[in-house]
Amino acid sequence: MANLPATEHAGRPERRVREALADAFVAEGLTTVFGLMGDGTKRWMLDMAARGARVVQVRHEGAGCAMADGAARATGQPVLCAVTYGPGVSQLSTALLVAAKHRTPLVVFAADVPTHQRDRKGQLDVSTRQLLEAAQTEVHEVLPGQDPMGLVRRAVGRARCHGRPVAVLAGPEVQELPAPPPTGLRRPPLDPPVALPHPEVVAQAAQRLTSASRPVLLAGAGAARAGAGHALVALADRLGARLATSFGAKGLFDPHPANLGLAGGFALPATKEALARADLLLAVGASLNFHTTDQGQAFPRARVLLVDQRPDAALEATVPLDAFLLGDARLVTEQLLAALPDRPSPAGPWQSGVPVVDASGDLRREALRRSPQALEPHRLDPRVLMLALDEVLPEDALVVVGGGHHMGFAAQYLTNRSGRRQFLMAFDFMTTGQAVPTAIGVALARPERPVVAIEGDASFLMHVQELETAARIGARLLVVVIDDQALGAEVHALEAEGLDPTLALVPTPDLARLAEALGGRGRRIDDLTQVASLPGWFDPTHSPPVPHVVDCLVSRRVVGPG
Repeated sequence: MANLPATEHAGRPERRVREALADAFVAEGLTTVFGLMGDGTKRWMLDMAARGARVVQVRHEGAGCAMADGAARATGQPVLCAVTYGPGVSQLSTALLVAAKHRTPLVVFAADVPTHQRDRKGQLDVSTRQLLEAAQTEVHEVLPGQDPMGLVRRAVGRARCHGRPVAVLAGPEVQELPAPPPTGLRRPPLDPPVALPHPEVVAQAAQRLTSASRPVLLAGAGAARAGAGHALVALADRLGARLATSFGAKGLFDPHPANLGLAGGFALPATKEALARADLLLAVGASLNFHTTDQGQAFPRARVLLVDQRPDAALEATVPLDAFLLGDARLVTEQLLAALPDRPSPAGPWQSGVPVVDASGDLRREALRRSPQALEPHRLDPRVLMLALDEVLPEDALVVVGGGHHMGFAAQYLTNRSGRRQFLMAFDFMTTGQAVPTAIGVALARPERPVVAIEGDASFLMHVQELETAARIGARLLVVVIDDQALGAEVHALEAEGLDPTLALVPTPDLARLAEALGGRGRRIDDLTQVASLPGWFDPTHSPPVPHVVDCLVSRRVVGPG
């Protein structure tokens, strides 16, 4: 007995902390792990695999975190990524900030720096906790003698209930300790009580709505997450109001005849003109930041009512608020609907005699008529390209849009005409390069839906290596690259300032061939007639599934909105 290791009793090994952690993650339903194996996570990853979890080895830690973010966005449930200590953790910063800004329930298992490597010259002396907390991630550290299962339960519950990234941090030495027995604590409630505004406050807001001549209902990501769309449509129908969305809820109202589309800096010109005439704005679950309010200029005549379940949302608004209703987006909208006087619907929207935009018309083609553009040979107008893609992309696609010059075109010209498409904007924190790994996570989490990523050429190359991951794990994915052979946003910014844009003219390699080298399929398009054949080329039933990349050569002469 004396010769047995400390973690064994009569030939039967005791459960180690890392094994208890694996048991806890699986018990919480986190059965897919995105990560890149390292010294601090290799044994734990084997433990996860032994318990039936799917461990997806990625090519970059930040991309793995973005994949977990995408899977969590697509399901609304916490998803797990894992990193080793040191540079493994530091690679996460951008993707974690994106998840934090989006309020994604993301869970990170991070190995801490081994004790013998801390505070030694030339070794790892950076605080893992500080790196994670700097990326707005809540840290739950496993300490010796602590119940790891209870800690994981609390951490995952925090991510699930509060919509935020959390990290479970455990050093290699702690992972190998014998696991203490579970404390027996009962699982905390996963649905916290929902605060609702006082009925008198709701009645006052309803009175303001009914007295407005040209009300607009603006839905944001919070409204989409809460399932407030149907209630907002019913409220708009009762009031004769216009509907609009922020980036976070793009497409929510597209089939509705009163829909004005996207509000803010990326709004179509006719939409901006209509919103400028609004005399009341009800923003529901929408961050009234500089983008949504077009630097505070989007609603110059409107009294603004804000509905949000976050108390600090009122402090973040960049326009004066007439009232703030604290509560769940759907429930408060239903309260407002119930508080309206029992009267017939208005005979027509916006009854004031002021000319308004016909929201059922094609505002996109009107925008093209207002701003014609001569093109270079064999280059597409990105606006017209988006219109053509809107016709051929699957009606039920999950569309992930990345950040960059191209995002304005996608935001303005892609729609949810069928009511079955869903848009996920992967540029929270104003990042670039997140669309492809985010879309891979979406595709793995929702294999029954076609997934389309819209990305720029420079940002696509930031994580192009993950196409190999997508091919290896069988992700059904179409990547549409808007390729202007440059750092497009910087080119136009430099030109607008009267500066030489040459340094931003960074040529792009043949992305179709690059996709094929990484295990996918590739195609280049430089003529609009080629777009119509995409549905026959992109085969979502291809076995085994492979990522498809369409390299669309577009003109640099067309300047995007925003």
